[in-house]
Amino acid sequence: MMDTNIIINRKSGIPLYGVDFIGVIDRSTNIIELKPSTLCNLKCKYCFVSAGDYMNNFVVDLSYLLEKVDELIEIKGRHNIEIHLAPYGEILLYPKLIELIEELRKREGVETVSMQTNGLLLNRKIIKQLEKVNLTRINISLNSLDQGKANYLCNSKNFNMKNLLINIKSLLKSTIDVLIAPVWFPGENYQDIEDIIKFVINLRTQGHSEKKIQIGIQKYLIYKTGRKLKKIRPKSWGYFYKQLSSLEKKFNIKLKLGPNDFNIHKRIKIVSPDVRKGDIVKVVVVSKGRWEYEYIAKFNDNFGTKLLVNKQLIRSEKIIGREIKVKILKVNLKDNILTAVFPI
Repeated sequence: MMDTNIIINRKSGIPLYGVDFIGVIDRSTNIIELKPSTLCNLKCKYCFVSAGDYMNNFVVDLSYLLEKVDELIEIKGRHNIEIHLAPYGEILLYPKLIELIEELRKREGVETVSMQTNGLLLNRKIIKQLEKVNLTRINISLNSLDQGKANYLCNSKNFNMKNLLINIKSLLKSTIDVLIAPVWFPGENYQDIEDIIKFVINLRTQGHSEKKIQIGIQKYLIYKTGRKLKKIRPKSWGYFYKQLSSLEKKFNIKLKLGPNDFNIHKRIKIVSPDVRKGDIVKVVVVSKGRWEYEYIAKFNDNFGTKLLVNKQLIRSEKIIGREIKVKILKVNLKDNILTAVFPI
């Protein structure tokens, strides 16, 4: 389904703040979240952002990304900063990943560099490269230790479980910490979650510390534009935490992880456009988005917004390069993420 790769650099005119699926996300804490590309090697049945299925993919130029990171570090203060690489896709497909981590590690005040991955592209060479550039922690999405179940959930016949488990053990021999991050799908993988807990406990009994190998169980969430598992509905947060408490007692292991466990704390954020839901504002459309009805528009050189456009209008009117009036549909002030619609 992929049509093209769009390179985002200074000349592209695409801002790196304000858009949820690409660029720099500032969630008002000491963590700076980077989404340097949308490329993915899977089309997981449960993916809430439908990664691996975009008409257009995006890759951010390394120097442009670092420029914005430097600006944000200066704003937040050069101390206790974590850079978390968490794309809508697979981070190991970002062409400049090793260089990115190496450069981030040179920044004053950056104490932690972590990344999210499905782990399938890991190998001994890549692990050595990640260790050499001082990656702090790797979060691995692993929802089942069963080969068949993993194939089903990830919608793949090539999910190499044996290889993934070998690479997890290789990571544990390196200086990189590991966090196994399964998603709990009610009625689908409860036993698998228990098996993963036992797997982590077993690794700890082999001499690995709680910091070296962690487990962070995630709640299943669904969104309008994401994929959904058939006949499975998310439970309430209360029910989710009740289940975690039950598992904690059963296995004598900490499962409810919070900000304090990762030294996450509030920090000053970048100043975003002064807009509210329902406002009518002028923006310039600068790029296509991931899908036919999605575009990227900008308020200024720093801040953009995801723009949802009426499908009928797309067929009859070209809007890239135009200044248009849009209606603000969603404003996430805490995360500095914006969504607008056109026409108003």
